Amino acid sequence: MGRAAIKDHENLLKVFVILLDYRIIKKDLVTAWADSILTREDESEYVFIELSTSTNVHETIQILNRNSTNAYTEIASRAILGILHHMLEDEKVTLKTVFQVATHLSYEERLTSDEQFLLYHYDEYIELNLNESYETLRLFKTNFLDFLSIYKDFRLDNDDSWPAINEKIKGDLEIKLQPIKKKYPY
Repeated sequence: MGRAAIKDHENLLKVFVILLDYRIIKKDLVTAWADSILTREDESEYVFIELSTSTNVHETIQILNRNSTNAYTEIASRAILGILHHMLEDEKVTLKTVFQVATHLSYEERLTSDEQFLLYHYDEYIELNLNESYETLRLFKTNFLDFLSIYKDFRLDNDDSWPAINEKIKGDLEIKLQPIKKKYPY
């Protein structure tokens, strides 16, 4: 047992903000996470108590924002993509919501230009082709899941491993993106 420091979880806090903002997760998940820190550690910073006892989503997001100002956005963005991969596979989130988040992430300058391009244009494609046949949308979803699978090692329960996962992904990202770009719907 030790002393929990909020700065050790800044990337996760940033992920929580975006997932809460898009209503992909509920405040209860953040509360349960803070509670687990409080019960596991001898001492904790007061912010864990604030998160544990926050009364609404707005207050929770404010606390998270205040404490994630130094988050590494490249890691947080890629972690979100991995988390969305799992949620989309488990049908816990809609494709449209995932595309909205993807568009949001496409503006993240810490991602590669290929990642930004793919994230931005997936949303654009779905907006332009909402009346496509079921088969076309199914194939499109499959292709998008292939793209998101690059980030599948990121999960909400392994944020302490995110920097190492990110470095591993960066090492062969260009190679992994080649087949995705070839299948691109444009």
